[in-house]
Amino acid sequence: MTTEQAIVDKVRELSSEKQQDVLAFIEFLNTDEWQIRYQKRFRQLQQEVQIGIDAADRGDVIDADVMFQNLRDKLRQKRAQVGQ
Repeated sequence: MTTEQAIVDKVRELSSEKQQDVLAFIEFLNTDEWQIRYQKRFRQLQQEVQIGIDAADRGDVIDADVMFQNLRDKLRQKRAQVGQ
């Protein structure tokens, strides 16, 4: 059995609604829209990474252990408030 046939067999097992979703996704992949979305998201991630790099270069970072301890403390405080 080929990969294509295995995929077709799996899709046939789906409900008609799910089959329509699969077909819509295939149509989406056949357009340039997915590349546009991918490239846009990739640029956003690059910008977010650059923000982190710039902050690290300025020394605007905290130790991960300190950060997680602060988060645990905040969680404990919130739980205590809810329990009151």
